[in-house]
Amino acid sequence: MQVIREGQDPLEIQSDNRDLLLWESTRVRHKWPKFDESPFRWMTFLSWSAARRAGVIEPALTYEKYEAGVLSVRDLSEDDAMDGELGRPTDPGPEPG
Repeated sequence: MQVIREGQDPLEIQSDNRDLLLWESTRVRHKWPKFDESPFRWMTFLSWSAARRAGVIEPALTYEKYEAGVLSVRDLSEDDAMDGELGRPTDPGPEPG
């Protein structure tokens, strides 16, 4: 996902199952809506969790402070990835024969 934060460089981060599990337990504890009822909070939370886990942001940065500085968050689909350098297929090489 791509995150635009106020006064910070854009961030691209990959969430995984650990972030989803943390969302589930945190959502229940805080009585937040389900992910499909609050998709931007969900994506913002996943990006915060993934960024903390990856060491991209300070571990002490609370979700609430992180959320306050997020201007935009979006999921990078496979189509978006194909437009970038990392998404280009590997050259298959010469034809056999």
